Amino acid sequence: MKVINIDLDYLGRDEIVIALGNFDGVHLGHRLLMKKAIETAKRLDAKSCVLLFNEHTTATLFDKKKKELTSNEAKLMYLKKIGIDIVYMIDFNEEFMKMSPEVFVKNFLVKNLNAKGVVVGYDYRFGFKAMGEVETLREFCKTENLSLDVIDAYKIDGEVVSSTRIREAISDGRLEEANKLLGHTYFIKGVVDHGKKLGTKMGYPTANIITKEEMQLPGDGVYDTRIKVEGDETLYKAATSIGNNPTFSGESLKIEANILDFKEDIYGKKVYLYFIKKLRPMVVFDSVEELFDRIAKDVEEVRKSK
Repeated sequence: MKVINIDLDYLGRDEIVIALGNFDGVHLGHRLLMKKAIETAKRLDAKSCVLLFNEHTTATLFDKKKKELTSNEAKLMYLKKIGIDIVYMIDFNEEFMKMSPEVFVKNFLVKNLNAKGVVVGYDYRFGFKAMGEVETLREFCKTENLSLDVIDAYKIDGEVVSSTRIREAISDGRLEEANKLLGHTYFIKGVVDHGKKLGTKMGYPTANIITKEEMQLPGDGVYDTRIKVEGDETLYKAATSIGNNPTFSGESLKIEANILDFKEDIYGKKVYLYFIKKLRPMVVFDSVEELFDRIAKDVEEVRKSK
């Protein structure tokens, strides 16, 4: 898979069939678009392609953007596994944002990117102030002799699979539901920092994980997780708490992973934390001893999990 950083003056050499959207989460609905792009590209003897923005579009459109489900690093990993040929990366800047729907299709997609086909979801919007709709796109594609595939809503349990639905499930701690909708295990990337080491003193050393503020985190609670350390492909079991350490009157949000049967020094290393399910809500304990008794039970539950 080729990853190419482009701007609005870029001229593509390869004929492409391009899948368009934000693709936050690269969930099961998104994967239908990708697979259709690959299928159509083969039929047209072209390359399958995805256009990604270097930053989520809401970062430009609004002062407060939505929490991210998937970093671009993760998106590229998933797209490679799916089998996409080319990923174009572009800034969602003011110039891009102000393109009319017609200029976006006729100039950018056709003349610049050499598109022969387009794949979008049923609710796709594009162009300045999202004025372009699927029917608008259909008209332009007909004029420009572009193949167009519009993918219907993908439903699970009678509801549409969407990034919003997944974001809400993660926020509520419903990780099993979120993972089902995603089609993969939700994870965040972070760096291990020096914490207060209270757990170490009680025999339960934890990795204090710092992640991007923009990432969507599960709500406060204790979770059954798996963790992978940079440079080590092993997935270790971990009991992970997310919250402000209420027993110790903490104020700032912390992500603390108790990695089972692991004694390596990983301070400063990147880690990938995968969320399996929620074990319990965050609780204020009457004593430190009660807290660590509960941690022992959490660790044992994670140890027994598959």
